[in-house]
Amino acid sequence: MGEPRWFVSTRSDVGVIYVKPYLSAGYGMPHWIWAGVDLNALSTTETLQVYSGVRASTPIFDLAFGVRDTWSYFRPFLEPSDSYTHSAIVDAPGDNARYWAYELEAVSVVPLPYSAIIANFVAIGTLDVPKGSYVYDEAYRLVVADSLFFALRLGAVARFLNENSLKVGVLVEHLFGTGRDEPVTRFGPVGALQLTDHLEINAALTFAVSSPDHLGIFDGTYGVAGFRYRWATGERNPQLPWKGDLIP
Repeated sequence: MGEPRWFVSTRSDVGVIYVKPYLSAGYGMPHWIWAGVDLNALSTTETLQVYSGVRASTPIFDLAFGVRDTWSYFRPFLEPSDSYTHSAIVDAPGDNARYWAYELEAVSVVPLPYSAIIANFVAIGTLDVPKGSYVYDEAYRLVVADSLFFALRLGAVARFLNENSLKVGVLVEHLFGTGRDEPVTRFGPVGALQLTDHLEINAALTFAVSSPDHLGIFDGTYGVAGFRYRWATGERNPQLPWKGDLIP
């Protein structure tokens, strides 16, 4: 973190199976208290997404607004239906979907002794989905009918080991306002292990417990598992991802 300053930073991810380069630039103490701009991309075996926006961040509250461009590798825009399966999405006729969306996001963290409660609210607006079509939103893993929908995530984690480097808990996702007959609710475990000052392991996997669709494990769940590397200009002790003293 260091002293407040102008900086460029990264908190990029590599995981199974995805890569997410993430750059930020602004003023403040990077990864702690700062304001500036974000530029990131996400590439998986299913999609490519590019995002840019502005952010103001503190350890207990984070507010961001940005625009996302999404290319689907396999899934077209969809004809309206009351319910979908995995094959109904992948095998639907038409060209692969590409669309723009904006996102307004707020994150709040309530620190507690050896634990924390986290709330994340996102308003998502699709900008150019063809009129009368539904879209499988690759970022939130659900089929959307309306151009504006919402995601609410609530998490509770406990902290263990040296410097609270191990965090394990549960995550509930509630996605609503999609224009479908019922919202989507998912639930599952989350965890993170801080290996060094610059490198950590993150994992999360939530399963649908309520949904109008039957998308299976590939399209109906939300999951990440990988490494995250943080770095910023002006650090007192910069380290490459494979270096640094182990914390746990």
